[in-house]
This record gives sequence, structure tokens and C-alpha cells, in this order.
Amino acid sequence: MAEILPHLQSHVVKWRLVLQGQPFETHSSWLAPVTHGGRPALLKVYKPGSDETESATILRHWGESAARVYEGDSLAIVIERITPGTMLRELVETDDDRATNIWCDVVDCLHVRPAPDGFRDLRRCGRTLIDKPYPGHPALTRDLFERARAQFLELLESQNATRYLLHTDLHHANILKDEKRGWLVIDPKGYAGELEFEAASFLHNPTREYCAAPHLERRVRIIAERLMLDEERLVRWVLAHGVLSALWSIEMPVWDPIGGIEAANAALEVLGHKTGSG
Repeated sequence: MAEILPHLQSHVVKWRLVLQGQPFETHSSWLAPVTHGGRPALLKVYKPGSDETESATILRHWGESAARVYEGDSLAIVIERITPGTMLRELVETDDDRATNIWCDVVDCLHVRPAPDGFRDLRRCGRTLIDKPYPGHPALTRDLFERARAQFLELLESQNATRYLLHTDLHHANILKDEKRGWLVIDPKGYAGELEFEAASFLHNPTREYCAAPHLERRVRIIAERLMLDEERLVRWVLAHGVLSALWSIEMPVWDPIGGIEAANAALEVLGHKTGSG
């Protein structure tokens, strides 16, 4: 706690917050439960290099389907404290179809207007895949890397004309249940792009089990029908995003890249192609 407090203190003073509970940290942020004007809230201070520095702008753009922003700048954010904060992932084991339909409900409410002009786009999101060389990692074949890169570039060039302000990491741990306001979105990255991309992260989470082709096909059918999206593009984005996710994990070894690689191979299987994963 003593090591975390200095990162929080200036924001506590600036926004007249009251610490309420034990500060903690994740790989990307320092956080603390606080009150803001007497309201339960959460202070989140971004670590250097964070890709969440536009969070306040993005959450405000989305409105009532996302966590409410009380304060925010490029260094930190104060949002409402979501209670009880049940993650959508807790529904998956007992009823994955229900969890998938809830995800669709959230997305349907979240993306009701286009992204603001000039907002960073999916090309920037995918720069680790499309602008950097094959990393030579033993778990990722060059063939799969090249297929994913080609898919990303093709999908970029053929996107739907309507570009939304996408979360781009809208998996089961970033949708929380509030007892009063229902399911709410947190922790956006924020890139402008077509809606099919939004499903990519969700479709290979929350565990490696759900990277398998049968789960992918079932979920894709639900999402395509509910949100009137293109099934093939949904699967192709999973291929591209799976390898992109693996590359992020290779660059920052906090996570295991295997899940993303398995998701990409499952997408190839659904598309009627196959490649090795090692």
C-alpha cells in the first residue's frame, strides 16, 4: 500500500477524493476505492504506456451503458463504483448462450452513434501485427502470422462505412453487473472501426476452452443474428485478433500467447482452413 499511495495522492487532492479501502494495482494501473462528493467511486491512475488514457472521453461518448465518469484526464479517471460488480464471465460455465446474449444487449445499447471525427482507427490498434516483423516465437508459426496479417489488412480495407467507437477489449471481465443499472462496461481502449471487430476479444474468452471451433461457431451464430452482422467477417476478425493478442502477450509476457493462437486456429478451422500452432 505504501508503494501505491504516491501514485494516487495528487489525484486524491486534485479531485477532493476520500480514500475508502485498500489501494491495489494491476499490470496497467494503480487503483483505489474512494468517495467523490460522498458517492462510492473508483480512482484509476494509468501506468506509463497505458492504452486506456482516452477512457474518460470514450465512456462519456457511450453514455448510460458504460460506467459513469466523475473525473478524468489523460493520467487518471474516477468512475462510479459498480456494485456488486459481478463479471459476465461468471455466467459462462452454467449458461454461455445467456452470457453471449447479454453481451449482445450491451453492445446494442453501447454503439448507437458513430465514432467522433478524427478518433484513432483499427489500423493503429493492429500495428503490432501489420507493421512489425514476425517475432520468431516458438508457439507462433510464420504461416499463421502471415495469414493473420493478410486478414487484418483485407478486413481493414473492406470495413463497413459506419465506424463506431469500439471498446476493442470487450470480453467478459470488462462487463460488470450493477444492482441498480444493470450490465455496465469498463476499461475501454477505444478505436474507430466496424462493429464486427468488437466481438473478436469476446469470442476467445474467458478461458482457452472457449477458443475451440464448436464454441466459436455457436457464439458467432448468436451474435450475427442478434446484431445483424456478417458471420464470416466475425470469424475472420477472430483469426486476425487472435494472433494480434498473442503478439501482445509475447511483447509483454504477463499473459500466455497460446489462447490467442488457439483462437486463430479455431477460426481457420471454421473458415475451412488449417495450420499448425507450433
